[in-house]
Amino acid sequence: MKGNSLVAWLVAGLGVTGIFLSAATEDSQCQRAEHPVIIHKEIAPWLHVFRAENAVDFSQLTFDPGQKELIAGARNYLFRLQLEDLSLIQAVEWECDEATKRACYSKGKSKEECQNYIRVLLVGSDRLFTCGTNAFTPICTNRTLSNLTEIHDQISGMARCPYSPQHNSTALLTSSGELYAATAMDFPGRDPAIYRSLGGLPPLRTAQYNSKWLNEPNFVSSYDIGNFTYFFFRENAVEHDCGKTVFSRAARVCKNDIGGRFLLEDTWTTFMKARMNCSRPGEIPFYYNELQSTFFLPELDLIYGIFTTNVNSIAASAVCVFNLSAITQAFNGPFKYQENSRSAWLPYPNPNPNFQCGTMDQGLYVNLTERNLQDAQKFILMHEVVQPVIPIPYFMEDNSRFSHVAVDVVQGRDMLFHIIYLATGMVQQTTQDLSLFSEQTDSKLHSLKDSRAILKSLRMRMLVKNKCSYCLIFWVFVCSACIASQDPYCGWDMVMKKCTTLEESLSMSQWEQSITVCPTRNLTVDGNFGEWSQWKPCTHSDGTSVGACLCRTRLCDNPAPQCGGWQCEGPSMEIANCSRNGGWTPWTSWSPCSTTCGIGFQVRQRSCSNPTPRNGGRVCVGQNREERYCNEHLLCPPHMFWTGWGPWERCTAQCGGGIQARRRTCENGPDCPGCNVVSRCYYTPLARLETS
Repeated sequence: MKGNSLVAWLVAGLGVTGIFLSAATEDSQCQRAEHPVIIHKEIAPWLHVFRAENAVDFSQLTFDPGQKELIAGARNYLFRLQLEDLSLIQAVEWECDEATKRACYSKGKSKEECQNYIRVLLVGSDRLFTCGTNAFTPICTNRTLSNLTEIHDQISGMARCPYSPQHNSTALLTSSGELYAATAMDFPGRDPAIYRSLGGLPPLRTAQYNSKWLNEPNFVSSYDIGNFTYFFFRENAVEHDCGKTVFSRAARVCKNDIGGRFLLEDTWTTFMKARMNCSRPGEIPFYYNELQSTFFLPELDLIYGIFTTNVNSIAASAVCVFNLSAITQAFNGPFKYQENSRSAWLPYPNPNPNFQCGTMDQGLYVNLTERNLQDAQKFILMHEVVQPVIPIPYFMEDNSRFSHVAVDVVQGRDMLFHIIYLATGMVQQTTQDLSLFSEQTDSKLHSLKDSRAILKSLRMRMLVKNKCSYCLIFWVFVCSACIASQDPYCGWDMVMKKCTTLEESLSMSQWEQSITVCPTRNLTVDGNFGEWSQWKPCTHSDGTSVGACLCRTRLCDNPAPQCGGWQCEGPSMEIANCSRNGGWTPWTSWSPCSTTCGIGFQVRQRSCSNPTPRNGGRVCVGQNREERYCNEHLLCPPHMFWTGWGPWERCTAQCGGGIQARRRTCENGPDCPGCNVVSRCYYTPLARLETS
């Protein structure tokens, strides 16, 4: 998927798409080469982040290199920041007034739309020219660069700034003070134009409501190059006869164009556009038709572009690189012309090949460009397509939509390297992937060449400054790891005995680097559990009954084990609050009979604790106590008992002492315990008899 080039290109790491892979598929997955991935927590200490309360949509950034400052435009705010660490120098609130907001609401726009979104931010000398949507009433100001509260003048933003924050636009300010803007010129966005204003030249625009000039364009970027101003955009292809499709365009106008006379007055006479091709070659080429972002390397006249498939198609992205000479060649070639709406588009010879914005020096049309005005009105689209430097994209990736690109040129030990940074939500470098944040975000990239850093604008929340080189972080004291990293920024300094950049090295002759292949990473991944799911009702069975529980699960997918990595350790399911039906314990043994003879009772018991019912489970059904008769056939013998004691019998003597007894009888048997006779003795002395 990569073209042959001396440039080190990035390959994004694609994860395993499923857990249940065949052995052959898993083997092939594990044998593929992937670039290293640096995750956010590894580089977090070296990131500089700026955020401000209520500040969102950091969509515009520009630099004041003399003061080493960054100017950022957010919704309703302008910020001056230190370029080194993104610390705040100055914050200026730039909101819409209430009357403008009410007018915006009355036109059916939402509160979110009726704000001031900064869409133009340009530095000219010691001034900052900035424009905002201003609740669909665009406005521009000139401010002092070193004091953003100091406003020199305020002008209408119409034709300089879009009305809607959803409209794409681009603008640049030339050294002579002219503003070139490509934007929608009306409230509904139906009048797109490339418009020049300010400065000493007359205002000019593209022809109004003419789809052969511009056909529902989405403007991407603009550059001031030589005699021309170049614009890059995508639009509905007017030359495509079968259905609707989008083509990417490179367009240019002469900076000395002053418009026509009698014909094309206040209109460009030098506007031309050509299709840009970024495709995967083959018998039936696969086209990446929609340009998303560009980056211009003026020292090499190279334009890097991100191209994607249509939004309704399968997601895919590619990076193609174009030489400025290829664009010039297309503009020097024939035009593509359609005589009328029923005619075919055919090539037409270019009346002004090698056109370099020459002007007429005499006659009625003095100072007008050399192009014939009738030709300028008819011939807009070039026949030849702008082809990239090599016939295949430098980098392609399916299932991704890249949004922005930045390029850094690095001097290696033996050659120059072009490092491409691509934004999706993860910043992707040519040799490794840098995951700045876990979630996907709409973002812009800006290369800070002087400080070897990449500035990432997360449009909805914050600014992040990220180092380009991590030589001193990961491989600082290990020579083999430093060399094996294959990082174009890094090499081994044999004097300092550590991994450094070339700029940090004491001597290039003592700095080792070997960039021979793209770096790869160990694909062995140990499994780790993901988050627990929410608790959900579930059922369980103990073999005899089914109960209700709360269950939660977790998957071994954070990450899933692959390429021989360890499986997750620990339970994958937790069960709680299970309902449980009660169960009887076994019966106890029968108790002893309540009698030793004759009918008695025996008792046995059980309890509802095997198990005890809980969490709404059913209680035990039945009795917890049973009784039964006992000794039913064991008759007791008749009861022996004494009768009551009889009266005391007469004493055996009338005087002088005797015995007195009483008796009782044993009923129902001969042997009642005890005595049947009780005696007592009396002793009375005899009285002395006296005679007279």
